[in-house]
Amino acid sequence: MRAKSKIDFWFRVLIWGTVLIMLVSIMVVPQNGKTIGYAVGVPMICFVLWIYFGTYYEFRDEYLYCRSGPFVEKIVYDKIKSVKLSQNMLSSMALSTKRIEIRQHGKGYITGTTYISPVILIWRTTEKPSKIKEKRPQQSVYILI
Repeated sequence: MRAKSKIDFWFRVLIWGTVLIMLVSIMVVPQNGKTIGYAVGVPMICFVLWIYFGTYYEFRDEYLYCRSGPFVEKIVYDKIKSVKLSQNMLSSMALSTKRIEIRQHGKGYITGTTYISPVILIWRTTEKPSKIKEKRPQQSVYILI
């Protein structure tokens, strides 16, 4: 099941403000620098919009698939050490100030910690949550809204 990332108001302002500034910068570049302006500005705008529209999470059979534009991470359910709410603003796959911190076994603090945005999930069947609980019966599985 795929869930889009929650996007806070301030992240929307930051992203759309960046796009607007880049568009204005491209337009006011002198005529002899237009080529460089387009060569730098258009890819940057595309990159920012790719992250904005391409951040989502998928609950697959064996792992949680996290995608934020070109960045991808697979978090295997069996390797999850802890899950907790956080407001840590470290760069991660979250577009929200309220984040879910997922720590993994066998990885250090930097590579083994992922922050994702809270998501709204509507399960169509009860099959998926029961499968997850069977794989990790000692942990509780929370769906955060």
